[in-house]
Amino acid sequence: MKLLFLSVIFVLSGCAQLRNPQAQPVVVKDVNQQIMYTTCNGLAEDWGTCHSKGMSSCPNSYIVLEKIQESNGIFRSMTFQCKK
Repeated sequence: MKLLFLSVIFVLSGCAQLRNPQAQPVVVKDVNQQIMYTTCNGLAEDWGTCHSKGMSSCPNSYIVLEKIQESNGIFRSMTFQCKK
């Protein structure tokens, strides 16, 4: 019974996220090296969203240092460095 209850809560919270998606912020990991990190998770965001965040964060373009996508295809993250 507890498992069913938790499953229902999980599904409902996921639906709420889809109705009100929020873009995740870009986080500065190293100011001196201009290395940044962002995620583009779920159905509301995709790799294109991550790349758009990179373009808007770096006036002279950027280099992708790492891209991660979990096997479920829902969690995606990108670490990038602004070109000087």
